Amino acid sequence: MFRTGIPTCDQLREITFSGNVIPQIWYRVFVKSDLKHPKPHLLAINILADIVYWYRPREIRDESSGQIIGYQKKFRDDLLQRSYTQIAEQFGCSPRQAKDAVVFLEQMGVVRRVFRTIEAKGMVYNNVLYIDLDVKRLRELTYPTDESTSADASDHDTPVSEFCQRGDEISSEPVSEIRHTNTENTIQEITTENSINQSSCDNEERMDGLNDSQITEQVISEITTLQQIPYTYSQSPKKMQAAIRWLCEYDFYMKYPCEKTDLKTKDRFDNFVLLVNSLVSMATRTGTQTYSGEQTNACAVIDAINAASECCGCGTLSEMIFSALDDFTDALASTHIKNYAGYAKSVLWNSLNSYRVKLNTELAVI
Repeated sequence: MFRTGIPTCDQLREITFSGNVIPQIWYRVFVKSDLKHPKPHLLAINILADIVYWYRPREIRDESSGQIIGYQKKFRDDLLQRSYTQIAEQFGCSPRQAKDAVVFLEQMGVVRRVFRTIEAKGMVYNNVLYIDLDVKRLRELTYPTDESTSADASDHDTPVSEFCQRGDEISSEPVSEIRHTNTENTIQEITTENSINQSSCDNEERMDGLNDSQITEQVISEITTLQQIPYTYSQSPKKMQAAIRWLCEYDFYMKYPCEKTDLKTKDRFDNFVLLVNSLVSMATRTGTQTYSGEQTNACAVIDAINAASECCGCGTLSEMIFSALDDFTDALASTHIKNYAGYAKSVLWNSLNSYRVKLNTELAVI
């Protein structure tokens, strides 16, 4: 028998390992760049390795010859079904951390979350999470060419800062070249409302010497530490805008609107922008507000946002926003609406009041 001369090496030779594989380059590619000192996103890396394992097909061999005669998938449906609770239990983290990690992978473009309504044992379950794997993107990140390494690093190594820390001016209209509907006037109306408290907060921010990107970075740090949007943000439209955009992955959808099924049509894209800006307006407007016949104020709106956003992590408000978007879209199809801005706010307020976090009730169906 051949030996290495090192007992430990000789003993390990007799052990066969199986399971997840983590390429070393992933520790340089999947990086949490929103931190002061960027670090590899270890949880996201481990989750991705597990997802890749499940998508790797099993070999089917002929019993007599031992030759490969086919391949077989490891899971039941056409996509891998996972719940955040399952992921949390597997990797020893919280469901919130599991969701943040999956959202991070989606922002990198390597996976895609798909929410479906399914029926099992006579029961109907909504928003069941499935995870799709983009093999082309996975290959790009795992085997970058020499020419594309620098481009990959600039375009993809810092997805969180690119997608979630970009603070545009509150009066600007994102992707204005594709907006030709009535939402143009609506966005202007919302911008006017937001400008009520703008001057005092702008003076404060200019005195601090912070640009938009720095304000956004500060906001992300504050709300993730506090796990809520503070009431003081109601006096700072720029901070509130940065917070809400972070919570609903706004910059991600602005950069990849056509790659997300929910925003493939121009109308839905415009309405998504409208709802996000409307929510910023609701959370920064002074005095008493009335939505759907109910009187409220900015602090109550902030409370509702915090309750719906699950500890204020990136993307945690997106499900509520898309629920409101569905309601708003249905209403536009069946009702003649004169005041888009007012109706959008009423829909948002109703959604905030009725929305319940589905994280603890997701069904795991394997």
